[in-house]
Amino acid sequence: MHVFAQKSYRYLTAVSLCGLAVFIPFSIAGANVSIMLGFLASIIGIIAVPSVRQRYAEIKNDPMTLACLLLVVSAIPSVLMSETLPRALRDWKSYWLLLVYFLVAYNLTSSGLRRAVFWILFVATSVSCLVAVVQYRGGLDLLFIHISRQSLRPSSTLFTMTFAGILYQLITVNFTVLLRRRRISWIEPFFVGGLLLQIVGLVLTLTRGAWVALFGGLTSVVFLIRRKLVFIIAGALFISVVAIALQDVRVRKKVASIPWNDKQESDVNISTRFVLWDVSWDVIKSHPILGVGMGDFTTEAEKRLAGRHVETLIDSHNIYLQILATRGLVGFLPFLYFWFVLLRSLHRARRRLREHQGFGWHFVTGVLAAAVAVLIGALTENNIDDSEIFTAFMLLVGMAGSFARTPDRDTT
Repeated sequence: MHVFAQKSYRYLTAVSLCGLAVFIPFSIAGANVSIMLGFLASIIGIIAVPSVRQRYAEIKNDPMTLACLLLVVSAIPSVLMSETLPRALRDWKSYWLLLVYFLVAYNLTSSGLRRAVFWILFVATSVSCLVAVVQYRGGLDLLFIHISRQSLRPSSTLFTMTFAGILYQLITVNFTVLLRRRRISWIEPFFVGGLLLQIVGLVLTLTRGAWVALFGGLTSVVFLIRRKLVFIIAGALFISVVAIALQDVRVRKKVASIPWNDKQESDVNISTRFVLWDVSWDVIKSHPILGVGMGDFTTEAEKRLAGRHVETLIDSHNIYLQILATRGLVGFLPFLYFWFVLLRSLHRARRRLREHQGFGWHFVTGVLAAAVAVLIGALTENNIDDSEIFTAFMLLVGMAGSFARTPDRDTT
């Protein structure tokens, strides 16, 4: 019975984590199924596998435990006071994706499985970006493969903002891993090609906030890894991105529309954000402690529009203003604490792995830079409240946590 339970745990864990790597760039439904399988594996392990039970007993000492609990509990008042409870519960549900961190960090102990998850995620992301490129180029009908044409803002099988929000995180991590010192092998051109394909996919989404977030993430990598090679590769990457952008008239127009002043009207998306941020401040000043309630931003914002036109009222398009407006200081302070603990944990993990500066050190460094990118992206989007984007981020953070707990022997 014990042997059967142990094999079941290992099999379900591998399927769950590899499934997450496959589905994150393609399908939230598939990712959710993978998460459920992971929780089932964890339950089996805790009940019947002593080593797993002992591993999970260490969770109480993990700094992330308190930070995650506070974040979840702090949102309860704003959920209960919401006038649109279904929407509030749907928003609150995204906080439970914090459990993905513990699922990954405390189960991804095998070095071989870690590498498999990384490469599966890399290939799946590259294939998803290839789908986006095919969409832009007119689509494809070949036997059982059908890819519809989507020339405006191709985004594979995901919503545009979601696709972009996932991509800049993964590109930042992949770029950092590319910098690892090792002998040149056949896999290098494949890695570089996949990375460029991912960047093309991000550029084609025409999501300016994601472009800025990626720039912030890659700049953080350059700052964290101060080697001449980093500057050279970052420069080549920047030139490649600019060259790609200049070939597409839509991208040129999107970049040109970013400047905004009194003499030049911004495009409707930028002007919408200015209105939403102004309205959000009004809401915050009226409800500073508890906010208006999760799910009630739209209702409150409509009362304060005063005839101004916006494209959407679903959220603030700024996660910091969104949390302050809907959850108040009661929800915002635990949010800040969560990010403080997260960034501190990644920094400490990076220091522990610094001796070898192998795959694990570069991966953790990349996740730290990706966290910076996510925080920058949060200035113009509600990316952290997007379950698909948050799942991808917690997977990366969980993998970084697994490296910190059980480092690889890789020293190259």
